Amino acid sequence: MRPAEPLVQWLADAEAPVSLVCFHCAGGSAQSFFAWKQAAAGVCELYAVELPGRSRRLREPFARSVTEVAAAFAEQCQALPDKPLVLFGHSLGALLAYETARVLLAQGVRKPVHLLVSSRQSPDWLPVCAGLPALNDQALRDYLANLAGTPREVLANQAMMDLAVPILQADLELILGYRHTHVRGLDIPVDAFGGMGDEQVRFESLGCWQRVTEGGFSLRMIEGGHFAVMQQPQVVMARVRVIGDGLAAAEGQHWRPSPAAVRGD
Repeated sequence: MRPAEPLVQWLADAEAPVSLVCFHCAGGSAQSFFAWKQAAAGVCELYAVELPGRSRRLREPFARSVTEVAAAFAEQCQALPDKPLVLFGHSLGALLAYETARVLLAQGVRKPVHLLVSSRQSPDWLPVCAGLPALNDQALRDYLANLAGTPREVLANQAMMDLAVPILQADLELILGYRHTHVRGLDIPVDAFGGMGDEQVRFESLGCWQRVTEGGFSLRMIEGGHFAVMQQPQVVMARVRVIGDGLAAAEGQHWRPSPAAVRGD
């Protein structure tokens, strides 16, 4: 059987000025971004990565390192339609998006134009275990419940939790095994987003994303907890729209959203 593709396309739009590639959190999947389709309409083409060991890639072994998966996702990004790439990552996904951006920029074949991150400390923030639970079964189950990002029906279903906990553990091990070794900052802008009520990721650690870029930086905090940005995709899409308009204007052809997007369909 042929392995599932690591990238899932949730929204195709040949007229959109950019492609947005989204990286999910620990324990998540490409399905985490299915609900973003409506917000993305008229703004971008929408793609989501999928780490091995879950959903469409359930039969594949878990990833062993951030470097390994970043190289694989960079290869997939290069195969996307030829339009500017914007990368977005939430929590663990922010780290994966950052390292994937580095691979793409180093290869020089398909450079991303912007990096958007949410609810994750700067890659050079120490200790790397900040905000993470112990990797035992009960601590991981408590972590899922306390983050308020797991549906109640999953928390209440023993079989589903038995499946979810090993996935979460494998994903958190990616973070714990990560070390930031880059000396130079990115040469593309980075925008960070966070929830004002997020007890795992504080304002100060989000602000330190400025240390890993030489291409400009902004930080926006919104109401809510760790999953606030995931639950309010319009916040990210507003920024993606600005990026797309700026690129189109720079080319002398100002892009306008579709009538459906203006109406809010």
